[in-house]
Amino acid sequence: MNRRYALGFLAGFLALSATKSVANSKFKKGIKIGYLPICDHLIIIAKDIFSSDEFDIVPIKFANWADLSEALRAKAVDGAFLLAPLGLMLRGSGVDIKAIMAAHKNGSSLVVNNSIKTINELEGKNIAIPSRFSSHYYILHKLLSKNNIKVNLVDMAPTEMPFALLTNRIDGYIVAEPFGKLGVQRGARNLILSKDITPNHICCLLNYSSELANSKVANQLTKAFKLAANFIEKNHSEAAIIGSKILAQDTDIINKIIGEKIVSYSDLKINKEDLINLKEFLISQNLANDGLKNLDIDSYLVEQV
Repeated sequence: MNRRYALGFLAGFLALSATKSVANSKFKKGIKIGYLPICDHLIIIAKDIFSSDEFDIVPIKFANWADLSEALRAKAVDGAFLLAPLGLMLRGSGVDIKAIMAAHKNGSSLVVNNSIKTINELEGKNIAIPSRFSSHYYILHKLLSKNNIKVNLVDMAPTEMPFALLTNRIDGYIVAEPFGKLGVQRGARNLILSKDITPNHICCLLNYSSELANSKVANQLTKAFKLAANFIEKNHSEAAIIGSKILAQDTDIINKIIGEKIVSYSDLKINKEDLINLKEFLISQNLANDGLKNLDIDSYLVEQV
């Protein structure tokens, strides 16, 4: 069974699941939002802190970016939190989606074997990234270029990275939390935070299908995620408790990540210039198809309010 066929099957299954999830709310719509179990996607707690008479947020968890992006492409989900470069690539490939808002700012770390103590010691090492279509690759490339360092890149799902480092399959990785903290707990070293390489950087964006973006509930749904972001900033402990259940991550770790301001949920407007820079980076790395090269950012980005 190929991935496209499997995602088509998944679309039908998730539609049934969404229907069942709102069975007691006869006239409510279940809006399926895809996410990964990372702190970057913590505003998915909107599911539990926001109530609407018109819809329910139905979180759909994925283990990796490839399956999440394919689910959005196949319309198995109505929206998804996607790496910004990945969202650009999908839109450039003709997938009818809209970038609504940033899911967060900052939030990642470069974690390495404890024997590596300086950035220069990364030379020649095997460093894992979530995807070539990720802000992590963009940020790491900036750090390495500044210091004239070359590494061997390894594409790897965030969930696999801490164990891969522990078993010496890789020498380090750059990833969203809590997988940085999880590596440090097992004896690795946090070499540098992403915000110390590129302050206030974007990473993941909330994407809606154009059908959802143009629907009558779109504004209310976006408001729900903005309220969730504000709730996280003001109520660290409560947000960590709620988030731990949806992300299936440790409450204390989430609380520390929020409290230490490794990730930020304030000012979630998308800066068009950031998307232009990411697009140009993908082109420079020969990762862009013709659709992305010719993509008008305004056709992807909704008006930021």
